[in-house]
Amino acid sequence: MKKLLAVLLLSAATGAVTAQIRHNDKFPSPESATYDNNGNDLRGFINTNKTVLNAHGGYVAEQSGNSWGYLQVKNVKVPGQNKKGELNYYASFDVTLALMKSTEGAKATWWAREYNNAQGPMLYFKAGDALGIDNVKYSEILTDLRPKKWTLVEYYDTVFSPKDYDIILGNSIYMKGGSIKENGDYSSMIVFYNSFLSKFGDTRDAVLEDKSFITFFKGASTNYIGYFNIVNGKISGYVDAIDAPFERDRVKMINEVFKKLTGTYVYVYGDDAFGMEKIIRQRAEKSNIKTDRRMTSMSGKFNQDM
Repeated sequence: MKKLLAVLLLSAATGAVTAQIRHNDKFPSPESATYDNNGNDLRGFINTNKTVLNAHGGYVAEQSGNSWGYLQVKNVKVPGQNKKGELNYYASFDVTLALMKSTEGAKATWWAREYNNAQGPMLYFKAGDALGIDNVKYSEILTDLRPKKWTLVEYYDTVFSPKDYDIILGNSIYMKGGSIKENGDYSSMIVFYNSFLSKFGDTRDAVLEDKSFITFFKGASTNYIGYFNIVNGKISGYVDAIDAPFERDRVKMINEVFKKLTGTYVYVYGDDAFGMEKIIRQRAEKSNIKTDRRMTSMSGKFNQDM
């Protein structure tokens, strides 16, 4: 297991969180990443998000029977540090801050890459103790999350990229923090995507590699759209709250969705597409993409429908 984890973590280094520039300094400052970066650090992220982490993450864990993982992430710039311990503010590192909540409690971590090189290995150094949440190495959190049915990743920055997570996590849903206003909508999401997952056989099936999925589900007072690809044999994609009152808004939303789909065959799944079915068909035709409509009552598996 440890050897497998090491391979996965090294492989994850091939995906950059941001457009990284290689520096002469090998490491970022552990103190800055943890607690001394004007609040753009792990302690600042904990202080800002702890209440929401416990409320939302705890609710997701409870409603899913702890079968879903819950992760909050944010990308920040942290100064480099040379061998003498001197800080270099002119060559900052891209650092990922991460908070996890489960029924067992909460954990916090951060990671970066040697020389801020997207191809470099992931790294972490513990610094400071009193953060309010257990500060652990990222591998401990990733080990907890990998067996989950889904991991919901709520991100809190504008440069979020799922490349790293697609490698180191299992089936993943990415959502901008604050998109869900009511806890009950997490319950709706869990029920809906557990059912969606049951419509697959083995997601590593080669027949799924060129397939993408657009999904729709209802919350208490909000409608949601999810769009997914099969990445490394796992389901990966985004869920957004639908805020498109006019036709032009719905057209713009679907155009943005198709920019993130990689398949040449798209399934539209859900019992109500909220007035977007025609827009999806028209957009797919322009790109010579085939579409197929499926309700939640569909029989069989997506693997068998090809």
